[in-house]
Amino acid sequence: MAMNLIPNWLSMRAQLTPDRLALTNGQELWTFLQLDLLVRRLTTRLSRLGINDGSRVAILAESSMPIVAVIHALTRLHAILVPLNPRLMLTDLETMLNDAEPAVVIAPSSKVPSFSHTITIEELWDHLNEEPLADPSFIDLDQIQCLMYTSGTTGQPKGALLSYGNIFYSASFSAIHNGTLASDLWLHVMPLYHIGGLSIIFRSVITGNGIVLLPRFETDEVLEMMSRYPISLMSLVPTMLYRLLSANKPFPTSLRLILLGGAPPAPTLIDEALTRQLPVVQTYGLTETSSQIATQLLHESRIHKNAGHAIYPTDVAILFNHSVTHKPHQTGEIVVKGPTVFQGYWHDPDQTKAVFWHDWLKTGDIGFLDENGYIHVIDRQKDLIIRGGENISPTEIERAFLAHPKVSDAGVLAMEDAEWGQVPLIMLVTTAPITLAECITWAHRHLSAIKRPVKYYHAETLPRTASGKLRRIELRQMWQNGAFHEIL
Repeated sequence: MAMNLIPNWLSMRAQLTPDRLALTNGQELWTFLQLDLLVRRLTTRLSRLGINDGSRVAILAESSMPIVAVIHALTRLHAILVPLNPRLMLTDLETMLNDAEPAVVIAPSSKVPSFSHTITIEELWDHLNEEPLADPSFIDLDQIQCLMYTSGTTGQPKGALLSYGNIFYSASFSAIHNGTLASDLWLHVMPLYHIGGLSIIFRSVITGNGIVLLPRFETDEVLEMMSRYPISLMSLVPTMLYRLLSANKPFPTSLRLILLGGAPPAPTLIDEALTRQLPVVQTYGLTETSSQIATQLLHESRIHKNAGHAIYPTDVAILFNHSVTHKPHQTGEIVVKGPTVFQGYWHDPDQTKAVFWHDWLKTGDIGFLDENGYIHVIDRQKDLIIRGGENISPTEIERAFLAHPKVSDAGVLAMEDAEWGQVPLIMLVTTAPITLAECITWAHRHLSAIKRPVKYYHAETLPRTASGKLRRIELRQMWQNGAFHEIL
C-alpha cells in the first residue's frame, strides 16, 4: 500500500471501538459501529445521485447528527466538502456557490437556496435503512478533502483547499500535544462551517472520542448538557466562555480542557476562568492551517499573553525585513511551515502565491517569539493603524477597554486625519451608562498618548464572525452609516 494511503478512519474506528459512544444530541445516541453503518448506506445513496471522486458538495445547514453522517459519507466517496454558513445573506451564499460550483447543495427543507441542484437532508434520510452497504474505502492523504471559505474579515472570502493529510495530521498532532483519553467526551458547540467545529468531527473518529452535539451555542442548552454528560473537552470562542461564566453555574468536574480561540480574549476573562479553576488554555490557528498552530499546555495557562508553543511538528517563525527568523522578541509577521498548511486557494493562484514566502505560510498576524519559544500574537497586519508613522494595534486598545468594568465589548477603527494620517476611534458595548470623562480617564490610565482613541461611540452590539472575530469591514460600514451614537 502506498504511504499516502491509509484505511478509512471511521471504518477503522468502528472496528476498534464499535460500542463506544460516537455521537449524541441528547435525544438520539449512535455508537461508532452504528455511525459507520449509517455512513455506508449514505455513501450508496449519494453515489447513486452522481456524487463521486472529486465532486464538490456544498452543505448549508446547522450542526446535526445527519449532517455529521453526510460529512463522513463524502469522505468515503472522496468528494470535496464545501461547508457554508446557513445564516449568511442570500447574495453572499450565491457568491460562494458560484465560486465553488458544487455538483449539489445539501440543505434542510426550510433552507433551500435558489440553486438548481439541491437535495434536502430529509430526502437523503428517507428510507435510508433500505440502502445496501457501501464497502469501506482507503483515504488518499494527498487528495483535497474540503474547500473552506475564510471568515473574510479583511475582504472577499477565499476558498482554502485542505487535504486529507492536512486534517489527519492536525487531529493527530493536536492529540499528541493536548493528550487524549479513551473516556474523553467533546461538547461540540462550534459551527461546522468553521474549521474549529469541523476539525472536531474528524478528531472524534481518529482518536475515538465521543461528541455531544448541539446545533448552535445557546447558554441554557450548553449548561443542561454539561449537567447531563461527563464532558471533558470543549472548544469555545471568548464570547461563549463569557456567557457561561456570567450564568454562574457549575462546570462538570470531568472537564479537563477548554480550548479558547477564534479571537483574542480579554485578560479579565482569563482571570475569572482561572479563579474558578477552569482548565482554560488559549489556542491560535487559521483555516489555512487546518485549525491549531499553537496551544498552551494546561500548566502554562496562567501565562496570559501568549498562545503557547507551536504544535509539533509545526514550525513557527517571524518574517522581518525580508528574512525569516526565530530570534526572540523580534516583532514581525508570523509565518508557519508544516504538514497542516493548506494546499492553496481555489481558483486563485495569485492569492496563493501572495500568501507564501518561499515555503512559509504568511498568517497576516503580527507577533513575536519570546526566549522560551512562546508565540505572542499582537494584531492583524492589515488592521494596524499608522498614526504619525507609528504602528498602533487596534486589539491592544480593545483589550485595554475590555478590562473596564462597564465594557462588555469593544471595536476599534482607523479614521483619516489630516495631521496624523490615521487616528483610532472606538465603539463600546456597555453594561451600564458610561460618560466621555470616564472613557478618557480610563484611556489615560491604560494607554500611551498615541494609542488613545480620539472619539468614543456607544454600540448595542458589534458584528463578529462565528469564531468571535470582529468584522472590521462591516463595523466600518455601520459606523459610516451612523449606526453608533457618539459619547459626548
